[in-house]
Amino acid sequence: MTIMNAGVDGGADRQENRLDRLVDLAASGRDQDLSEAVAALHPADVAELIDAIERVEIKGKVFGVLAPDVAPTVLSLVTPPSRERIVQHLSVDQLRQIVLALDSDDAADLLALVPGERAQAILAGLPGPLSARIQQLMRYPADTAGGLMQSEYAAVLAGATVEEAVEIVRTLAETVSDIHNVFVVDHRFHLLGVLSLAQLILARAGQTVDAVMDRQVISVTVSTDQEEVAQLFRKYDLLSLPVTDPRGALLGRITIDDVVDVLEEEASEDFSKLSGLGQEEPIFDSPLRAIRRRLPWLGLNLVTTSLSASVIGLFQGTIQTMALAAALMTIVAAQGGNAGVQTLTVMVRGLALGQITAVHARAILIKELVVGCGNGIALGLVAGIAGYFLHRQALLAVVLGLALLVNYLVAALVASLIPLTLHSLRADPAVASSVFVTACTDLCGFFAFLGFLSVGLSYFG
Repeated sequence: MTIMNAGVDGGADRQENRLDRLVDLAASGRDQDLSEAVAALHPADVAELIDAIERVEIKGKVFGVLAPDVAPTVLSLVTPPSRERIVQHLSVDQLRQIVLALDSDDAADLLALVPGERAQAILAGLPGPLSARIQQLMRYPADTAGGLMQSEYAAVLAGATVEEAVEIVRTLAETVSDIHNVFVVDHRFHLLGVLSLAQLILARAGQTVDAVMDRQVISVTVSTDQEEVAQLFRKYDLLSLPVTDPRGALLGRITIDDVVDVLEEEASEDFSKLSGLGQEEPIFDSPLRAIRRRLPWLGLNLVTTSLSASVIGLFQGTIQTMALAAALMTIVAAQGGNAGVQTLTVMVRGLALGQITAVHARAILIKELVVGCGNGIALGLVAGIAGYFLHRQALLAVVLGLALLVNYLVAALVASLIPLTLHSLRADPAVASSVFVTACTDLCGFFAFLGFLSVGLSYFG
């Protein structure tokens, strides 16, 4: 463990030293030394360092000394905020050269950051077919398969021989990056099948692609949501995925590197929503935007906690009779909230990964209720026994144990039903679920504990 930490710390120190050196070289105007220092780094490391630089002009200087064949790769790897700042300081000609070097999907993402007139000027200077393809990609929503796909791919006509297909792949290798599969189409470009490079290489001479291709093609249409695309990559262990129009004509492909970005984006988005932010909040977001994003959910939380306070107000007499109840009732509410968040996290993750459907709802609900009951009995007994030995109040110990059992069951019920209900209504189950689950467990926890205690005092007080 010590060795591992030392290695991590050493890596962080080296990265910080690199960053300080680049900033010093850029600030002092030593462009030649800066160029040599940057050239010695991997493009991914350069992108990470540019993201870490705070001053916009220094970002621009570091990017400006990159070799022409490296700059497009680095620009596609930096975070969107850094990319937007760099693009603002590049000329139309510089942007056009970068666009020519990028895959069509990355080029479309880049031009989306450029104001309309400049974007049109860049597109006007591109070859006609490339300009048309990029403009078509820019029309698709960013969170759909059309927004993720690139228009470069390798395809052969049905009936072609294996030798012809291999020659086509050789011809396209310079213009189409990362060829994982070859798609087989008819004369109207309808997708008929797919074969991997391994299948192509291992096929016998003289065979046609029809004989070796896989006819069970996993594909999506341009309107498919990016989350569903990511699920298909995960389920079928894909490296690339063909994208068609609604009639089945091949339009492009999505590669695994784009899906990794989607998975990270979806995970960050779901985490932010479970935290009550509604959407991912940039680390260096402005205070005003952060306030606008967080305030509505905090306001909703204020309303729900006020309801909990009103429940406590109903039992003022009980609390005055046994003041210790004011301290112990918070245990019930807190435990229910924690149990609810555990169940909610499992449910939201399962729904996001497509592992949970309406068919599974009953089985999942029963399973969560059994888990809640088991935890409630175990921890209710522990808390009740501990409470009795600490305070010598038998009634209080029994009430604490029963209230914990009830609130664990409530937590399991609401944390299972709320995301399932939102999902069935085609709403995002991650949004605000935690707020409602916590509100339910607080209300029911306080009500169960104080209610049981009130009844107990009336009979055994």
